[in-house]
Amino acid sequence: MLIHTPRLRLITFEADHLAALVNGPQSLGDLLKLAIPDQWPAHPVAYREALSLLGKMPLLSDSGWWLYLFVSPALKSVVGCGGFRNAPDADGVVRAGCETAPAFRRQGFASEALRGLISYAFTRPAVRAVEAWSLPARGPQSRLAEAVGMKRIGEVSDPIEGDVWRWQISRDAFERLARGRRR
Repeated sequence: MLIHTPRLRLITFEADHLAALVNGPQSLGDLLKLAIPDQWPAHPVAYREALSLLGKMPLLSDSGWWLYLFVSPALKSVVGCGGFRNAPDADGVVRAGCETAPAFRRQGFASEALRGLISYAFTRPAVRAVEAWSLPARGPQSRLAEAVGMKRIGEVSDPIEGDVWRWQISRDAFERLARGRRR
Protein backbone atom coordinates (compact mmCIF):
# COMPACT_ATOMS: atom_id res chain seq x y z
CA MET A 1 0.00 0.00 0.00
CA LEU A 2 1.24 3.46 -0.84
CA ILE A 3 -0.18 6.78 0.32
CA HIS A 4 1.00 9.89 -1.54
CA THR A 5 1.28 13.34 0.01
CA PRO A 6 2.94 16.36 -1.60
CA ARG A 7 6.41 15.60 -0.19
CA LEU A 8 6.11 12.07 1.18
CA ARG A 9 5.35 8.53 0.25
CA LEU A 10 3.82 6.49 3.08
CA ILE A 11 4.87 2.91 2.37
CA THR A 12 3.38 -0.10 4.14
CA PHE A 13 5.84 -1.53 6.67
CA GLU A 14 6.17 -5.07 5.28
CA ALA A 15 7.65 -8.04 7.16
CA ASP A 16 10.99 -7.74 5.35
CA HIS A 17 11.20 -4.04 6.31
CA LEU A 18 10.49 -4.88 9.95
CA ALA A 19 13.03 -7.74 9.97
CA ALA A 20 15.67 -5.41 8.53
CA LEU A 21 14.89 -2.70 11.09
CA VAL A 22 15.07 -5.22 13.93
CA ASN A 23 18.59 -6.06 12.65
CA GLY A 24 19.43 -2.38 12.83
CA PRO A 25 18.33 0.83 11.13
CA GLN A 26 21.14 0.65 8.58
CA SER A 27 19.88 -2.77 7.44
CA LEU A 28 16.57 -1.11 6.58
CA GLY A 29 18.40 1.68 4.77
CA ASP A 30 20.37 -0.86 2.74
CA LEU A 31 17.19 -2.77 1.85
CA LEU A 32 15.31 0.36 0.74
CA LYS A 33 18.36 2.18 -0.65
CA LEU A 34 17.44 5.17 1.51
CA ALA A 35 19.19 7.19 4.19
CA ILE A 36 18.10 6.40 7.73
CA PRO A 37 18.24 9.35 10.12
CA ASP A 38 20.14 9.28 13.39
CA GLN A 39 18.12 8.61 16.54
CA TRP A 40 15.37 6.84 14.63
CA PRO A 41 13.34 4.90 15.54
CA ALA A 42 12.66 6.29 19.01
CA HIS A 43 11.30 2.96 20.29
CA PRO A 44 13.04 0.11 18.44
CA VAL A 45 11.48 -2.62 20.63
CA ALA A 46 8.07 -1.72 19.18
CA TYR A 47 9.20 -2.97 15.77
CA ARG A 48 10.24 -6.33 17.18
CA GLU A 49 6.72 -6.60 18.62
CA ALA A 50 5.20 -5.51 15.28
CA LEU A 51 7.23 -8.17 13.44
CA SER A 52 6.01 -10.79 15.90
CA LEU A 53 2.41 -9.66 15.43
CA LEU A 54 2.79 -9.74 11.66
CA GLY A 55 4.15 -13.29 11.95
CA LYS A 56 0.89 -14.30 13.67
CA MET A 57 -1.36 -12.22 11.39
CA PRO A 58 0.43 -11.93 8.01
CA LEU A 59 -2.50 -10.27 6.23
CA LEU A 60 -2.48 -7.36 8.68
CA SER A 61 -0.02 -5.44 6.51
CA ASP A 62 -2.43 -5.77 3.57
CA SER A 63 -5.41 -4.44 5.52
CA GLY A 64 -4.43 -0.77 5.31
CA TRP A 65 -4.75 -0.50 9.12
CA TRP A 66 -1.07 -1.01 9.77
CA LEU A 67 2.28 0.78 10.00
CA TYR A 68 3.80 3.00 7.32
CA LEU A 69 7.30 4.27 6.64
CA PHE A 70 7.38 7.98 5.78
CA VAL A 71 9.79 8.43 2.88
CA SER A 72 10.90 11.70 1.31
CA PRO A 73 11.77 10.96 -2.34
CA ALA A 74 13.43 14.37 -2.67
CA LEU A 75 15.73 13.70 0.29
CA LYS A 76 16.07 9.97 -0.48
CA SER A 77 15.47 9.36 3.22
CA VAL A 78 13.10 7.84 5.71
CA VAL A 79 11.82 10.75 7.80
CA GLY A 80 9.65 8.79 10.24
CA CYS A 81 6.84 6.32 10.53
CA GLY A 82 3.35 5.88 11.86
CA GLY A 83 0.05 4.34 11.07
CA PHE A 84 -3.06 2.95 12.65
CA ARG A 85 -3.46 1.30 16.04
CA ASN A 86 -6.60 -0.50 14.96
CA ALA A 87 -9.16 -1.05 12.26
CA PRO A 88 -12.32 1.02 12.68
CA ASP A 89 -14.19 0.11 15.85
CA ALA A 90 -17.97 -0.39 16.12
CA ASP A 91 -18.40 3.41 16.21
CA GLY A 92 -16.33 3.90 13.04
CA VAL A 93 -13.33 5.37 14.88
CA VAL A 94 -9.74 4.50 14.02
CA ARG A 95 -6.68 5.69 15.97
CA ALA A 96 -3.64 7.04 14.12
CA GLY A 97 -0.23 8.22 15.23
CA CYS A 98 3.21 9.03 13.95
CA GLU A 99 6.78 9.90 14.83
CA THR A 100 9.40 11.79 12.89
CA ALA A 101 13.12 11.51 13.34
CA PRO A 102 14.66 14.39 15.31
CA ALA A 103 16.47 15.70 12.19
CA PHE A 104 13.10 16.14 10.42
CA ARG A 105 11.03 17.69 13.18
CA ARG A 106 9.48 21.15 12.88
CA GLN A 107 9.48 20.93 9.06
CA GLY A 108 5.83 19.94 8.59
CA PHE A 109 6.53 16.27 7.84
CA ALA A 110 4.53 14.94 10.81
CA SER A 111 1.43 16.99 10.02
CA GLU A 112 1.69 16.10 6.32
CA ALA A 113 2.02 12.39 7.12
CA LEU A 114 -0.82 12.46 9.65
CA ARG A 115 -3.06 14.28 7.15
CA GLY A 116 -2.19 11.56 4.63
CA LEU A 117 -3.17 8.84 7.10
CA ILE A 118 -6.42 10.63 7.94
CA SER A 119 -7.22 11.17 4.28
CA TYR A 120 -6.62 7.49 3.59
CA ALA A 121 -8.83 6.47 6.54
CA PHE A 122 -11.70 8.54 5.20
CA THR A 123 -11.58 6.69 1.86
CA ARG A 124 -13.11 3.81 3.81
CA PRO A 125 -16.89 4.21 4.26
CA ALA A 126 -16.84 2.56 7.70
CA VAL A 127 -14.66 5.35 9.15
CA ARG A 128 -16.60 8.13 10.86
CA ALA A 129 -13.70 9.73 12.77
CA VAL A 130 -9.95 9.49 13.27
CA GLU A 131 -8.51 9.75 16.75
CA ALA A 132 -5.03 10.41 18.15
CA TRP A 133 -3.65 10.36 21.68
CA SER A 134 -1.12 12.75 23.15
CA LEU A 135 0.67 13.30 26.41
CA PRO A 136 -1.69 15.13 28.79
CA ALA A 137 0.04 18.49 28.42
CA ARG A 138 0.61 21.16 25.79
CA GLY A 139 3.53 20.04 23.67
CA PRO A 140 4.53 18.72 20.25
CA GLN A 141 1.93 15.93 20.22
CA SER A 142 -1.00 18.18 21.08
CA ARG A 143 0.20 20.83 18.62
CA LEU A 144 0.35 18.17 15.89
CA ALA A 145 -3.22 17.07 16.63
CA GLU A 146 -4.38 20.67 16.44
CA ALA A 147 -2.40 21.29 13.24
CA VAL A 148 -4.39 18.61 11.41
CA GLY A 149 -7.70 19.96 12.75
CA MET A 150 -8.32 17.57 15.62
CA LYS A 151 -10.20 18.70 18.70
CA ARG A 152 -9.50 17.46 22.20
CA ILE A 153 -12.43 15.31 23.25
CA GLY A 154 -11.32 14.08 26.65
CA GLU A 155 -8.83 12.07 28.62
CA VAL A 156 -8.31 8.37 29.08
CA SER A 157 -6.16 6.30 31.41
CA ASP A 158 -4.59 3.53 29.35
CA PRO A 159 -2.87 0.61 31.12
CA ILE A 160 0.10 0.83 28.72
CA GLU A 161 0.36 4.52 27.84
CA GLY A 162 -0.91 5.98 31.12
CA ASP A 163 -2.99 9.14 31.18
CA VAL A 164 -3.44 10.65 27.73
CA TRP A 165 -5.51 13.29 26.00
CA ARG A 166 -7.82 12.05 23.24
CA TRP A 167 -8.09 14.05 20.02
CA GLN A 168 -10.50 13.46 17.17
CA ILE A 169 -11.56 14.75 13.78
CA SER A 170 -14.75 13.76 11.97
CA ARG A 171 -15.00 13.05 8.26
CA ASP A 172 -17.04 16.26 7.73
CA ALA A 173 -14.58 18.45 9.64
CA PHE A 174 -11.61 17.00 7.74
CA GLU A 175 -13.32 17.53 4.38
CA ARG A 176 -14.14 21.16 5.30
CA LEU A 177 -10.49 21.77 6.21
CA ALA A 178 -9.30 20.11 3.00
CA ARG A 179 -11.59 22.30 0.91
CA GLY A 180 -10.24 25.38 2.71
CA ARG A 181 -6.61 24.37 1.99
CA ARG A 182 -7.36 23.97 -1.74
CA ARG A 183 -8.67 27.55 -2.06
